[in-house]
Amino acid sequence: MRRIGVIVAAIVAALAGVAVAGVAIRDAVYWERPLPGVSVREISLADGIEVRVRGERYAVDPRTVLRVDETATATAARERGHNSFLTRVRALVDPSPPTLLTDPVLVVAGPIDTLVAGFERELPDPRPALVSIDGIEPSRAGDRIDRTGFGDALRSAVLRGEHWLNAPIRHVEPERTTAAAEAALAAAQELVAEPVVLSFKGEDVGSLTSQRLAKLVRFRPDGDRFRVTFAPDRIAKAVEPYLSKWRARAVNARFVIDGKQVRIRPSKPGLAPDGPWISDSITAAAASTIRRASLRLKQTRADLTTAEANRLGIREQISTFTTEMGPSSSNRIHNVQLMAEYIDGTIIEPGDKFSFNERVGPRTVERGFREGQMIIGSLLVPAVGGGVCQTATTLFNNAFDLGLPILDRRNHSFYISHYPLGRDAAVSWGGPDFAFRNDLKTGILIKTRYTADTLTFSFYGADPGRRVVAITGPRTNWRSPRTTYALDPYAPRGSVRTVSGSNQSGFDVTVTRKIYEDGKLKRRDAFTSAYIAVGPTQIYGPGRSIPGPYFVLPRV
Repeated sequence: MRRIGVIVAAIVAALAGVAVAGVAIRDAVYWERPLPGVSVREISLADGIEVRVRGERYAVDPRTVLRVDETATATAARERGHNSFLTRVRALVDPSPPTLLTDPVLVVAGPIDTLVAGFERELPDPRPALVSIDGIEPSRAGDRIDRTGFGDALRSAVLRGEHWLNAPIRHVEPERTTAAAEAALAAAQELVAEPVVLSFKGEDVGSLTSQRLAKLVRFRPDGDRFRVTFAPDRIAKAVEPYLSKWRARAVNARFVIDGKQVRIRPSKPGLAPDGPWISDSITAAAASTIRRASLRLKQTRADLTTAEANRLGIREQISTFTTEMGPSSSNRIHNVQLMAEYIDGTIIEPGDKFSFNERVGPRTVERGFREGQMIIGSLLVPAVGGGVCQTATTLFNNAFDLGLPILDRRNHSFYISHYPLGRDAAVSWGGPDFAFRNDLKTGILIKTRYTADTLTFSFYGADPGRRVVAITGPRTNWRSPRTTYALDPYAPRGSVRTVSGSNQSGFDVTVTRKIYEDGKLKRRDAFTSAYIAVGPTQIYGPGRSIPGPYFVLPRV
């Protein structure tokens, strides 16, 4: 019997060993795989979730900010049950292992900040304290949605299958509190408690009173506090009178015309109060018991230095053009000369654009312009600033002859014989402009000369070695004078009057231009002008039917 017991025990032990070996082999097989019975719980990201924020409700599609991390989910499924020996063995030996569910791993992968910012519109913003020498505006705490907490809450709601959640809100203190403002105001009041004596080169030159200092104090936010100092620009202005003996304006470099050549008169630096340095000096003095501050001047740079003027490469006359005034009133001559003064000395750097309207500005009585005449349709009507088109036409021919790209140009409505045929330029404020670009490698300086009879613009720079060939084509598409119509909104109601025209025929003409540089064709362009025929004009007041197309007269 004893021998039988030993044999049975051996068999049991052998079977147990075989079972253990089988479990071990099975365990090795599933070591990198989910255990039998382990599965990932199904969820739906497509179901909308209502987010509640202090009584406000917002519909959110979880797919906009969440996604399933497939790699992390697979890892979680593999690890499910592996950390417990008994659970692992049971799953490996049980032919019907228990179901072990694991949640999918959700990660924030969308614009959660943008989403949350939309929820925060109705929440009070934290407001930092404001301070001036006259008092304090207290700070106010605000509310914000906890971004991390919101992401966690959204994940939890999706995993639990819930359809709403309360957004987690946290209380937010402003960066600069009322206490910081109070401390800054106390420091400022101490700074301005007494006058500060000013000295320059060891000599007392004046002082700033407490009241004046108070107006110059500046509170500058600096993290969670305010820095108290004096505004450098205002300090510099305040001490200017005490340094008038030593101050000097910077002088720009100037282009001096000598015949057809140009020489440069050098620039000179200026001397002005060193605002930042003086501000620090006065702040230190006001914080001490001595209350005496030193002043200092700094060198100021000219707007156009000698070096900058030299780099522009303006050396000689490269283009000049003159137009005749023709029969002109004294007002028209005055306007032409005034516009020439506005343009005189203009510098156009390489690549820059010149715009007539931008340079000359509005033609108004306040700016010195007088009433002249302007062309509207087929009529010459009174207008402040009359004479503008002669100025623009002269400039156009300068730019044309120099081969510069013309960006904007329109001909007059009818032909004016004392301008080159097809080479006039009509300009009005708020209407057509004349513009060109400097495509040279050097700058262009525009200088003006005028008399009661002529207007001349000369361009100075460096000779680009260009040759410009212009050909004026034949006059074509002739148009006979006929009656045109105009509406005068300010004429008597129901009135009609006729203005006889010059009986001049209309026509089209094209001027072509070829620009050669270093013997090669650089550019070819063409300018077509369509001049109207000038017959009689019937001018209607309001309330009358106008027989045909018409233009509207401005108020004069």
